[in-house]
Amino acid sequence: MAWRFRKSKNFGPFRASVSKRGIGTSFGFLGFRFGVSPDGRRYWSFGIPGSGLYYIKYFN
Repeated sequence: MAWRFRKSKNFGPFRASVSKRGIGTSFGFLGFRFGVSPDGRRYWSFGIPGSGLYYIKYFN
């Protein structure tokens, strides 16, 4: 099992996440999110708030 680090800061509906891979940004609301990962891949995700369950789809 690998150790992971991520720190996120919300600015309204915007979120900036810092990890060992870089800085990612996203925009969303209650369970839905669109963003760009630190390596430049675009994605959208949705989940059940408070459950830890989510689905993420990356685009080419």
